[in-house]
Amino acid sequence: MARRNGVSPPRERSEEVYRAALRLFREKGYHATSMQDIAEAVGLYKGSLYHYIGGKEDLLVQVFERAMGTLLADVERIVADTSLGPSMQLRAIVQAHVTCVSENLDALTVYLHEFRALAGESLANVRAQRDRYAQLVAEIVGRGVRLGEFQTADVGIATLGLLGMCNWVCQWYQPEGRLGPAQIGGYFADLVLGGLSVSSRTPARPGSPQTPE
Repeated sequence: MARRNGVSPPRERSEEVYRAALRLFREKGYHATSMQDIAEAVGLYKGSLYHYIGGKEDLLVQVFERAMGTLLADVERIVADTSLGPSMQLRAIVQAHVTCVSENLDALTVYLHEFRALAGESLANVRAQRDRYAQLVAEIVGRGVRLGEFQTADVGIATLGLLGMCNWVCQWYQPEGRLGPAQIGGYFADLVLGGLSVSSRTPARPGSPQTPE
């Protein structure tokens, strides 16, 4: 994008501010990062930042929306494709989740560590987005149970375990590591599907929790 007198156009500058804030949020934490820190990182006076953002919380909301927006859209598409069986759907979801984390390490790290830094409507919106994602994954696990592909005594716990495993990738993934996102996602999917497979499970003991309908 062209620049005039060495000054970035507004849209490009807004993106620079976002990227600088994202880096600082990950390195220092949201609360420890000041508007002055962000301004210095992009070579602006503190007051000039408000031409591009409404405030520090607005930047954090952007991080959360970007972190989950694309992934949620991908998962909604996968869930809607009922021509796929539950096993194929769940494999695709795990692959999409791991890929999203590996390609957006800063954003997902900030998302997981700074979730409670928001308040009011912003927090409610982020929670709704997070809950919607968990609900979609639970629908696939539940569908697999109903169709006889999966066996689990608790769909909710199985869903949380899957999500926790995928989310934790941001704590250890290295782009230059020996395994890429596709390989990690495939391995995780094998673990999840192996654990849920009817053929790999013994019958539930009498009195154990029942799978929700």
